[in-house]
Amino acid sequence: MNALLSLQRFVSRGLHAAAMPLICLALAACGGSANAPPPPETGPQPIPPTITQQPANLSVTAGQGASFTVAATGTAPLSYQWQRGSVDIPGATGTTYTLAATVVGDSGATFRAVVTNLAGSATSNAATLTVATAAPVLTITQQPASTSVVAGTQAAFSVAATCSSGTLGVQWQRSSGSGAGLTWADIATATNTSYSLGAVSGDNGVQFRANLNCSGQSAASSNAATLTVTAPGAVTLSLLNIVGLRDQVELSQLSGISQDAGGSFSFVAGNRILRLSANLLSVDPVAGGRTGGSADGVGAAAAFNQPSGLTQDTNGVIYVTEPSNRTIRRIATDGTVTTIAGAVGVDGNTDGSGSAARFSNPRGVAIGPDGDLYVADLGNHRIRRVTPAGVVTTYAGSTAGFADGPTALAAQFNGPFDVAVAANGDVLVADSTNSRIRRILRNGNVAGAVQTLAGNGTVTPHVDGTGAAATIPTPIALFVRGNTLTVRDSSGLLRQIDLTSAVVTTLTGSRTFGSGEADGPANVARVNSSGGLTGAPNGGFMLGDFNLLRSVSAAGEVRTIASNRAVGVTSTGTGVLAQMPMTPSGYAGVTVDAAGNVIVADPTARTLRRISPAGAVTLVSGLVQSIHAPLDGVGSVAQLAAPRSVISGSAGALWFIDRYAVRKVDSASAATVLAGSPNDFGALDGDAATARFNSLLGIARNSVGDVFVTANQAIRRIDTAGNVTTYAGLIGTAGTVDGPLAGARFTTPGDLAFGPDGSLYVVDGGRIRRITPDGSSISTVAGIFDVSRLAVDAAGTVYYSTSSGLSMLPAGGAAELLIPQANAVVLGNVNPRVAGIDGIAVLGPKQLVILSGAQVLQVTLP
Repeated sequence: MNALLSLQRFVSRGLHAAAMPLICLALAACGGSANAPPPPETGPQPIPPTITQQPANLSVTAGQGASFTVAATGTAPLSYQWQRGSVDIPGATGTTYTLAATVVGDSGATFRAVVTNLAGSATSNAATLTVATAAPVLTITQQPASTSVVAGTQAAFSVAATCSSGTLGVQWQRSSGSGAGLTWADIATATNTSYSLGAVSGDNGVQFRANLNCSGQSAASSNAATLTVTAPGAVTLSLLNIVGLRDQVELSQLSGISQDAGGSFSFVAGNRILRLSANLLSVDPVAGGRTGGSADGVGAAAAFNQPSGLTQDTNGVIYVTEPSNRTIRRIATDGTVTTIAGAVGVDGNTDGSGSAARFSNPRGVAIGPDGDLYVADLGNHRIRRVTPAGVVTTYAGSTAGFADGPTALAAQFNGPFDVAVAANGDVLVADSTNSRIRRILRNGNVAGAVQTLAGNGTVTPHVDGTGAAATIPTPIALFVRGNTLTVRDSSGLLRQIDLTSAVVTTLTGSRTFGSGEADGPANVARVNSSGGLTGAPNGGFMLGDFNLLRSVSAAGEVRTIASNRAVGVTSTGTGVLAQMPMTPSGYAGVTVDAAGNVIVADPTARTLRRISPAGAVTLVSGLVQSIHAPLDGVGSVAQLAAPRSVISGSAGALWFIDRYAVRKVDSASAATVLAGSPNDFGALDGDAATARFNSLLGIARNSVGDVFVTANQAIRRIDTAGNVTTYAGLIGTAGTVDGPLAGARFTTPGDLAFGPDGSLYVVDGGRIRRITPDGSSISTVAGIFDVSRLAVDAAGTVYYSTSSGLSMLPAGGAAELLIPQANAVVLGNVNPRVAGIDGIAVLGPKQLVILSGAQVLQVTLP
């Protein structure tokens, strides 16, 4: 009976009638019987696959094979299918999969196996294949040779090598110590096949070698070459070895800027279009000249008249707006300039093609995803659309005013200054006079509704918020990246607006100090109220900032790249601040630290810069010719007023005179005020904050860390706690009195320097005066007059400058004129001449570095 019920169920489920005889046979009779045997028992259930051996990650060299293996258990038969990523590999159906010959493109690929049987499937872990290029063969074809030079001259070393593949890398090293204590240290910036240095006596016996590699592989060191330095036969005057400097680019009236596909930045500067290289180290001309005009042509043969907006397409073609000429210009990749729309000098509001179209003060421009240009036509209060062929139509706007609405041509703008186009085609507008950010929605291929994204028309206070709750005073530049619009406003702030939520935040700029020129993190940086804005790598930005090129990090930290305030700006220069020529003049300062670095305090440039023994120049502190001095901070964040005398200490620290204050720069290049106030002069001892100085000139530091300065007709001491006391003389009382310090008097004390025995030498009224090591009394060095600067070496020799030139006074010896003074510097060892000395420091035994004729010079004695 049960069998029949089962049969009925199978039939009711659609079992074919042809199967009935088989079923009947299986039951022995269709009718069944109480004595019929029971049905056979069901067999064992199949077991699904289980991975017992996972494929292993592999690392091979390109060209080698790679095999992956998997093992699994489960009811047979098992089938295998290998996958690359998640895609089946045709024919790869065994327990092992092999790539016969790998290529670099296989690196990072993952491989896994899917094992299947009747009961199910299992997927192995993914194994990663790493493919390295075959190690290149490095062959050194020329070893550096030992050389012998005279101190004060150049020593050069060369190496040559070849790579079977890849790029040759070079890093020169310098030895220190000898024998078992010999060590090697990299020489900063010495990465060419040749390396040269201005040899000094202390270089004698030093070894140099080059570490070589082929694209980071197959590294090897060259032989070591020994430098022998001999003393010259006569006093030698030479330029201190300095590399990598160049004349500065001339910048003015920077506005529109756009990042090129290759990472460089094209920008408007006055009547020219210039380009900053992707490595931020050079600026080269693209088109136009210094004289305004309107002329199509190639490169400098073309003329612009105060262009404003700039953008470019993915092919590198640049488009420029000219408010004065009322035109839109195009610059091809070969520098050819053509006018694509507008009539030169003709104001109007006419749609049309090419010269038939009319503009009135066209400003910002951006390219949309459709390839068309969108122009902020400020004088017409409209947004215009321009095809690459020069066909002009009005995209949005009507008369001056403020009105949103569903129809773009009925909306009102007031002085739109810039535009940006989002990826979806929405046009974002810096509605300047309305102090709002507006959005023109895209509707197919035309403009849709106009909305106010953020701002409420008020200028102050500068508050963040959502939409109309935020204030955006006179927005002047826009850049859109993804869902974020970045805005420059006229108060020197960079604001960011989320395009979905309309939330406005501030990226950088100081609300406390307002617009200006100060580098630093977001809360202290100062940005000018005019200029352009574009994107930069790592989420950052680049600004054309009045007369500066400046970068802004994604976190809002501002750094100046190039400046029109730089010393040595020329009409043909291409350099940036990092390459600024060394031109110290006036009462400047120079010192040499324990590592042999020369540090120059330049009151004209308002910076401290470091020159390594290899000649590489780096900024220590200060923003070139800063206008908001003084400020504390790291590197260019600090601003210096008039840095003068400078001294070095342990661990790379520096102390220097800056107007009415004594300032310190630590090993991390952080500048702080040690004592006094750069902005407030006076004559007061006390703690660091309350002490005041005037007529600060000289600075020195003793072995226990006390700093001594000349100020207020006295010698003042600043102890390690920052307390200021009068060490010698009487504040505000002039005189020339030797004897015990309490009764000593000074007239115009200047340069200071400690001798090896602890004596303190002071230039005072053209004389050299000496304070004994125990500080008990002061005396005047007889027979020496007209002194301005001095330094003392480890042997106790005093080097000093007068109107006659550079002289020396050996310990226990007689004064000797080393190099006479003339109207101009004369280099060499035959009748060398100096031209007034602005600073002296000891470079090494019988070697000095001096500042003369706005140059950094090296003096080598026989």
